[in-house]
Amino acid sequence: MLFTRLLIPIDLSVASREALRLAVQIGMRLGARLTLLHVDNSPIPGGSSEAKSAMHRWAALEIPESLHFQIIVDEGVPAERINHHAADGEHDLVVMGTHGKQGLERVILGSVAELVVRTCSVPVLVTHDRQDNEED
Repeated sequence: MLFTRLLIPIDLSVASREALRLAVQIGMRLGARLTLLHVDNSPIPGGSSEAKSAMHRWAALEIPESLHFQIIVDEGVPAERINHHAADGEHDLVVMGTHGKQGLERVILGSVAELVVRTCSVPVLVTHDRQDNEED
């Protein structure tokens, strides 16, 4: 299978930055296009514009000029919106990070990555940042 359109959900965590770095490596090798997606599920107004600014900074630092990419900021339930964009944008791979939460914290917060893996219509590559887990 040739991956030509990669969707990278970004929650502005260390784990999602590592996923972006991996997606860039894949994109460079395969000539794939990247879509960086942030889903804002916060009730605080203005979070979307801050997220978009942060994503543009990340893109400037992490994505070479030769790689085509777009940035999308959406609102709603993260797993649902990720799955929607994966199918609607004709993506053929989702590359996302996980925080590696366990126990009660995972039960309370849930796992967006796990839900996407179980319900997404395209393959999902999940990266795990151990440093992010160690900081908790």
